[in-house]
Amino acid sequence: MIAEILCIGTELLMGQVLNTNAQFLSRRLSALGVSQYHQTVVGDNPHRLEEAYRLALSRADVVITSGGLGPTVDDITKRIAAGIAGKELVLFPEAEEMVRTRFQQLHRELTPNNLSQAMFTPDSTLLLNPNGTAPGAIVPMGEGKVVIHLPGPPAELQPMFISQVEPWLSRQSGKVLVSRYISIFGMGEAEVDQRLSDLEQVFNPSLSPYCSLAEVQLRATACADTPEEAENLLAPLVEEVRRRLGDVVYAVSDDDGMTLAAAAVGALKEKGWTVATAESLTGGMISAAMVDISGASSVVRGGFVTYQTDTKTLLVDVPAKTIEDCNVVSAEVALAMAKGARSKLDTDIAVSATGLAGPDGGTPERPVGTVYVGIATRDNAFALHLPLSGNRARIRTVAMKHALNALRLTALGKEVPKVAGG
Repeated sequence: MIAEILCIGTELLMGQVLNTNAQFLSRRLSALGVSQYHQTVVGDNPHRLEEAYRLALSRADVVITSGGLGPTVDDITKRIAAGIAGKELVLFPEAEEMVRTRFQQLHRELTPNNLSQAMFTPDSTLLLNPNGTAPGAIVPMGEGKVVIHLPGPPAELQPMFISQVEPWLSRQSGKVLVSRYISIFGMGEAEVDQRLSDLEQVFNPSLSPYCSLAEVQLRATACADTPEEAENLLAPLVEEVRRRLGDVVYAVSDDDGMTLAAAAVGALKEKGWTVATAESLTGGMISAAMVDISGASSVVRGGFVTYQTDTKTLLVDVPAKTIEDCNVVSAEVALAMAKGARSKLDTDIAVSATGLAGPDGGTPERPVGTVYVGIATRDNAFALHLPLSGNRARIRTVAMKHALNALRLTALGKEVPKVAGG
């Protein structure tokens, strides 16, 4: 099966809205074993949209659209597809009821043009939308080809695709596809690829890498007649990846939503430890990432944002002489911050971060990107030197990730690299 993604909206072309739908759909389709060779973004223009439809249908079995299902005159996604198929749009009673119910729930007045959202070609398969006012549909286009209409907002498109479109696509193939997402921090893409290159050449189960900021994720996918057979194919592959990569693998999950923060919180929970934070350049990002995880209250006791030099002394008792002798961006100050935070809140472990995020303030001895992370437990304390690169946002985010990874590894009783770039 070949699919093509067609994202519709002038706002996408003009850069007013980031096209995250294409990324989401590409990942999910790849996990299902559905091939993709092209993607298109087209504005709200009838002529150009028809042209895009016809081209996509000439080279794909399934065309998946996002956007243009609203009630306004520029929402032409369904009308143009129906015209190509030579069919009329008709009101679907079930879709009408859904739209009316949603407007009642939102305490909004239903205008006549809103009912256009409940209109599809008569042979369409309806995709209900519990998260918005626009239903979707699977529309036969002739010659065995279909167009799948999805709403534009990601909060509506993603659950609709996962709960309704993925099962439909799986039924068409007659096979079951099972995926595992292997999350990696602390090893670059090139080294991961070098260690796993032979595994990436296998077709079933397959292993595919992709990267995010300072992380690598692998998607392992197996195709079989039953879920049990697919799981049996996947298990040896996942185990071999773990064996080759070691502690840089921080999670193996059945979706791609696992984060370093969740892994750190999980490790602290398993250890039964509480944690405190003392943050300078990260300004609360470490604690914010952890408390974003459900159940973090059982481990996160509190934290300090010690952004200015004197607040490191006022809030977490960093000796002024240590700052004077060693510089505020130093391993010694990072250690003192972590020790002070742990002592103040009487936790089992504490983490700190101090450094230069830029763009100003760097020196030849301490260039922008110089960061130190401190870890203090009841029995031990150490600091990490992070020579980071990039802009201010990147340096702060990567520093935060290193801090979370240090918490994770320490709670697991694993060795933490004392110098790490990124």
